[in-house]
Amino acid sequence: MSPTRVLDYPALAAKAIAARDETIPSDYLLPKSAYPLPKNRTSLITSSGLISPEKLEIINLSATKLRDALASREYTSVEATTAYCKAAAIAQQATNCLTEMFMAEALERAKWLDEHLEKTGETVGPLHGLPISIKDHMDIKGHDSPSGFLDMVGHTLAEKDAHLVSVLREAGAVFYVKTTQPQTIMHLETSCYLGTTTNPYNPQLTSGGSSGGEGALIGMKGSCLGVGTDIGGSIRAPAAACGIYGFKPSIYRVPAGGCQMPMCPAGYEGIICTHGPMARSVEDIKLYMEVMVGSEPWLRDPNVQVKPWNYNFVFPQEKIRVGFMLDDGVVKPLAPMQRALKEIAAKLEASGLFEVVPYKCILAAEAWDIISKLYWPDGGAMVKEHLDKVGEPMLPLSQWIIDWSKKLTLEEYLALAARRDEFRKAQADHWQASGVDVVLSPPSPTPAPALGTARYWNYTSFWNLTNYPSAIFPTGQFVDATKDAKDTSYTPCNESEKIIWDSYDAGQSSGAPISLQVTGYIGHDEATLVALEKIVKVIV
Repeated sequence: MSPTRVLDYPALAAKAIAARDETIPSDYLLPKSAYPLPKNRTSLITSSGLISPEKLEIINLSATKLRDALASREYTSVEATTAYCKAAAIAQQATNCLTEMFMAEALERAKWLDEHLEKTGETVGPLHGLPISIKDHMDIKGHDSPSGFLDMVGHTLAEKDAHLVSVLREAGAVFYVKTTQPQTIMHLETSCYLGTTTNPYNPQLTSGGSSGGEGALIGMKGSCLGVGTDIGGSIRAPAAACGIYGFKPSIYRVPAGGCQMPMCPAGYEGIICTHGPMARSVEDIKLYMEVMVGSEPWLRDPNVQVKPWNYNFVFPQEKIRVGFMLDDGVVKPLAPMQRALKEIAAKLEASGLFEVVPYKCILAAEAWDIISKLYWPDGGAMVKEHLDKVGEPMLPLSQWIIDWSKKLTLEEYLALAARRDEFRKAQADHWQASGVDVVLSPPSPTPAPALGTARYWNYTSFWNLTNYPSAIFPTGQFVDATKDAKDTSYTPCNESEKIIWDSYDAGQSSGAPISLQVTGYIGHDEATLVALEKIVKVIV
């Protein structure tokens, strides 16, 4: 690579950042009095003074309640969209979570929806007038989808909506922002040419990834409902880090067309990415899935299962049987995760609605060996091509995840796919033998990690390999520097565990939200969300 090409990168990145910043209205900038920003920035929506009490009432509603208020004309879509554009602008300044805001376009759409409702007395669909945020690599007609790669900026202007965006638009949604994701899309953090997206509760901690922009935006109340994607934890890690809800469906329950995947060769089917909702309540997660699957997405994407959304099922036992998985057998979770998991399990058992039984994770090391190699059948060649075009440096977490792989021959790829399928069969046998309905587990060995340290994926990627639906929920608990001090008497059992334990600092993590994960059996998406809803009712 020539020195001239290396020098292209800083100037091009600065230009892209400036272009993004120009989409934020100048009168939505935080006042000088707001600086220096506090460690916990979640209160800025209220304390900044930029949003009126009336608009704050809108922002504090769940997506479902706002949807209902819009349909009853308690609020207009223009009012809701204006409120969320202001909130998103504040979130951007606090966490660096946006790739673009398109307020004028959003308000034009909102105005049209208001006029339609006024004239006809009818909504256009079940999401009429609702502002929804979208992760950057999903196509919205007329907008760029550079997907965390600088060389793609200005070269991915979408001629049509992604399938999921079409469904949401037809249901009445208003799109107003796209959100950040990391270089390669394959980090459990979010850093790219636009800089680093940080955690709403602490800028020294990650917002998670790869849907970290969505996590930070929703955690800041800059969105009531957003869409992320998940191939190894990319919905769940940000949801957990930012204290919100997130759901990874089973693959092929929702449509995938129109989602840019610039790190995978065309036709790649090693590990399938799926999109899913991120929100501030369980009811909003359910709303998204009901709308998405209720649109009969198999008519526009032939890969989607012809399987209507259906709550008409019965759990095998009178009580929901919850498998209690304290660790994966490779990396032991740290104090805050153990504390929350044990306390929540005890509450569920005491409620009389659940039977809580131990659940042993099997073959966790085997799982990572398979999935980490399947992620990059070209050994990261496509990623390197994107970076080389503009002299973009490969970030350490990009290098780390690519280093697990090598370029595969056809025979090697097929052998890995066979191992994947054998692994899925072994896990299905283990699950059925256990008799559980869902498994309760940590989403990570730690709460939101310090920036640059998220190097253990298996608590989330394990369920991508098995293709089980999995959801994140906030426990309402936060890291306590005293209660959750690191056990210095514990000796890590392997290098992965040592890296995680060495990087944890209870003082630095103090105040970070603690979240847990609920996972159901493959295809049991509805049951997983019903179990989640019942769990949340017990613990809140």
